[in-house]
Amino acid sequence: MTDWQWHRLGAPEGKGWPEGATERRYDRLPRHAEGRVPDPVWELSRQSSSLYSRFRTDATEIRARWRLGQPELAKWHMANLAVSGLDLYGDDATGAGPVLSRWVGSAGASGFPESEDSLAAGLDPVERAYTIYFGLFNRLEEIELGVPAGADFELLPPDPARPVVYYGTSIVHGAAASRPGMTVPAQLGRRLGRPVIGLGFSGNGRMEVELAELVGEIDAALWIVDCLPNMSPEQVAERTEPFVAALRELRPAGPILLVEDRTLAGSWARSAQATLHRERRAAHREGFRRLVEAGVKDLHYLAGDSLLGEDREDTVDGSHPTDLGFTRMADRLEAVVVPLLDQ
Repeated sequence: MTDWQWHRLGAPEGKGWPEGATERRYDRLPRHAEGRVPDPVWELSRQSSSLYSRFRTDATEIRARWRLGQPELAKWHMANLAVSGLDLYGDDATGAGPVLSRWVGSAGASGFPESEDSLAAGLDPVERAYTIYFGLFNRLEEIELGVPAGADFELLPPDPARPVVYYGTSIVHGAAASRPGMTVPAQLGRRLGRPVIGLGFSGNGRMEVELAELVGEIDAALWIVDCLPNMSPEQVAERTEPFVAALRELRPAGPILLVEDRTLAGSWARSAQATLHRERRAAHREGFRRLVEAGVKDLHYLAGDSLLGEDREDTVDGSHPTDLGFTRMADRLEAVVVPLLDQ
């Protein structure tokens, strides 16, 4: 019988604020956001979407035991693994090119509130760095990783690179990825080799000025704003300029990228959906134009038609991307974001 050594994880990466600024270790907004942001945003910010930890070990098996704060372990369009589970990636340095972060194993929640399971077994006894992504739509209260007695284990220090902040809707939150490592923030983070802070709030990404003030507290390399799927054309017209102005007041320098809504897969057969896309995109573009004319610098724009594939075979429900859809979104965003970070 294996004798396990258990290691409690420290403060996660993918947070915009230090651990002491948040009420719980795995919260995504700071304490002072409560009462400033809409109540649903505050509640959703307690979920551990886009948070992760990194460690190094030569263990041949890695186990996890974790405690959750919400009893709903799965959703109708998302599996237990994505909502409440864990996703493990390892650094592959075996090739001649750059180090790649590759999938190693996953574990769904075995119960509520406590779970324990093997993340990966039968591993080669080679020391490597790992990244563990946490559940997307549940509250992570505590987590420990176990390795066989005698195996080396160390937590890795936080990445010092300035992060990308990605603020948006349920799509940024992770609906409907098959597992936590497949979201756009997770994929972009691996591709860019820097932290991506995912501030997606399911159904509640609506460009309130208070959110601009909060994301402006983060010393980021880039701010991405992707809220149109949750907004009416009237809200887009009212909020685009005040949101960017408030963010730019706090962060006079640095690129800001405004992203249009992805195209609903069934809009070709529903004229009302096509009209909604057209009207809110027009309002967003007009706000972008007015901001640029007013002298706002380093402001950029990404059209929505190309975010998902033209075949429209990349959503679970016409709206939320599958892993294929998220990969296509990451492809498109990477092409735009890399030049902004290199400028």
